[in-house]
Amino acid sequence: MNDELTGEALKKLRHDLRTPINHILGYTDMLVEDAAEIGIAAFVEPLRKIRAGGRTLLELIQSSLGEGMLAVNAEAMAAFESRFRSRAQTLLISAQELEEEFQRTASEDARTDIQRVVAALERLIAMSSGEVDEPRPSGSVTGETVGVPLPDGHVSLGLESGGRILIAEDNPANRDILRRRLEKEGHHVTETQDGREALEQLERGDFDLLLLDILMPRLDGFETLACIRRNERFHDLPVIMISALDEIQSVVRCIEMGAEDYLPKPIDPVLLRARIGACLEKKRLRDRERQKTAELELALHRLKETQDQLVVQEKMASLGALTAGVAHEIKNPLNFVTNFAVLSVDMMKEVLELIAPVRAQMAPKDGEYLDDLLSDLTGNLDRIRDHGKRADSIVRGMLAHSRGGSGQREEIDLNVLVAEAVNLAYHGLRAQDPGFNISLESEYDESIKPVQVVPQDLSRVILNIANNGCYAAHQRKLKAGDGYRPTLRTSTTQTASTVEIRIRDNGTGIPAAVLQKIFNPFFTTKPTGQGTGLGLSLSYQIVVEQLKGTVKVQSKENEFTEFLISLPK
Repeated sequence: MNDELTGEALKKLRHDLRTPINHILGYTDMLVEDAAEIGIAAFVEPLRKIRAGGRTLLELIQSSLGEGMLAVNAEAMAAFESRFRSRAQTLLISAQELEEEFQRTASEDARTDIQRVVAALERLIAMSSGEVDEPRPSGSVTGETVGVPLPDGHVSLGLESGGRILIAEDNPANRDILRRRLEKEGHHVTETQDGREALEQLERGDFDLLLLDILMPRLDGFETLACIRRNERFHDLPVIMISALDEIQSVVRCIEMGAEDYLPKPIDPVLLRARIGACLEKKRLRDRERQKTAELELALHRLKETQDQLVVQEKMASLGALTAGVAHEIKNPLNFVTNFAVLSVDMMKEVLELIAPVRAQMAPKDGEYLDDLLSDLTGNLDRIRDHGKRADSIVRGMLAHSRGGSGQREEIDLNVLVAEAVNLAYHGLRAQDPGFNISLESEYDESIKPVQVVPQDLSRVILNIANNGCYAAHQRKLKAGDGYRPTLRTSTTQTASTVEIRIRDNGTGIPAAVLQKIFNPFFTTKPTGQGTGLGLSLSYQIVVEQLKGTVKVQSKENEFTEFLISLPK
């Protein structure tokens, strides 16, 4: 060590000398602090002298090999070596005397710590003499990754409860000092020996802070910090850099790369406590702000959903008042049209019977003309009657929509009601079209207790949705052919506060563009003449307004449609 040193060699020497001094200061600090607890109160004063001697060695390094020096010549190095080794040897004698005393009186932990102090002093003396090997390994700390496990479901802790801290440091003794310091402050600590292990731990766990050494094998602190800041998951993780290299360039580089703070070695316990406390407090505030933001976003989402429901309910309420008046005004003249159309058809039959003798005496051409005329007239009357009946069904639907509840609540077996309504829908469609066929599947929760509803109204809801499902599956069957199996599946389940009814078909589905409109009155995706557009609107009104439940729908075109009805218990 008595040759001239410059540049990187000088920087490395400063780093290598400070590392054992960090061990001397760290372990003597902890021995002094815990003296009363571990039974070495009589040795506090000698420990303090060793600690003070360690600080003197640190000051000697700073004054002789300090940051402002670009080079140290051979003569200066020789002078530094002589003073440094002399003082270190004096401290070593004192430490060895304490080690002998501790072997007789102190606890095992205290003996181990003083052995580490002796080992650090021996290393300093060896380095000042040009040796690089550790003179004695006794009391050394293993390089294995260790940590304090947390209970399952750990949530990041605030400053009041301590934080979960990850240490990435290649020197085992440095890790041990940091861990013990932090655990005394109530923190949960996990240790790793390089940047790669630290990244693996971050992937597996949830940490509040990372203490990251700069000079490490495999992946150094700068590279590890860069990886952390590129990962969105760890982007906000506070990182404090630690290193014996306390040049301003290293500090600036760490802060520019996103480090929260920087701690030079040897680490001052007061500074360590203050900076970790500040970082954890910032993280706690950030986490609280993020949680509040998430809660506000959820509240806003629920508010929008409620607003949408209120808008729909308001529309339906307004429409109900309007349709009630319109339906009453239309019903009488509509009944007149329908009844007289039916009567006229019957009268046409009588006319045909009365003119039969006259028809037999007419010329063939005139007879054919009369037949065509009477046939067209009869057909027109049939169309008036059929469309009158269709208009009457629309009016009745409008009146049902405006009336709301149509009966008293009763306790019913939900599974029985759903099964009967689905079967009614199926057989009703089979009666209209003998070629209609669909597989019915069901899965009912037998543990559901009777629920209070208006049975005829809820049955109407199930019937409307099941009808639509059967229709959609049948339409897809007509297009897909024999390779397709139309299916309607119904199921019931329960949660802590609701019962749920699911009705799912594998039919044509609902286009995404119109999915939000299906509960609007008079909106239908069926061809003209095959739907009034009031079935789902009325079903929504019954479930939401009368039964205080919810109706949700999911659909994918040409794959499926599923309605979920939730009713409060």
